[in-house]
Amino acid sequence: MKIKCIHFREHIFFFILVLAITTVSALSYYRLMIKHDYIVGYQGVCDPAIEKCFKSCQDDACTKVDYYSNILKYEPDLYMECGKDITNCDAANTCLANDHKCSVTYCNPEDSGNTCESPTDKSDAQKSNSQNQTDSTKQESLQNNTSNTNI
Repeated sequence: MKIKCIHFREHIFFFILVLAITTVSALSYYRLMIKHDYIVGYQGVCDPAIEKCFKSCQDDACTKVDYYSNILKYEPDLYMECGKDITNCDAANTCLANDHKCSVTYCNPEDSGNTCESPTDKSDAQKSNSQNQTDSTKQESLQNNTSNTNI
């Protein structure tokens, strides 16, 4: 029985392809797992009284509303500022001066699919609520006056 040898010249495409895949895999592993060179995206704290916030509901009945902004931050900066847990870190909700790659996105009602809550919406809602309360108070006082005159 004769042993068949694989010659480099006959299978050059296969060898180059395997070398390229190995190189790309090693470089990606180094960049992502060792250097942590990537951007982290998460929802940050947002105050609808001051900023235009994204609005979401936790359930179908929308009994509890959450307001948030979208934050993109460079992972090494985020780890340096907050450590492994960013849930109770105030620095995670803003872009600091020494952050390399950071952006905070607030809601834009012109973009399709965004449910927004802005300070003007809140003030308009508060004005209409106070106006409705004033109107109902006036109606109650009118009803009391008419009932008193009927006696």
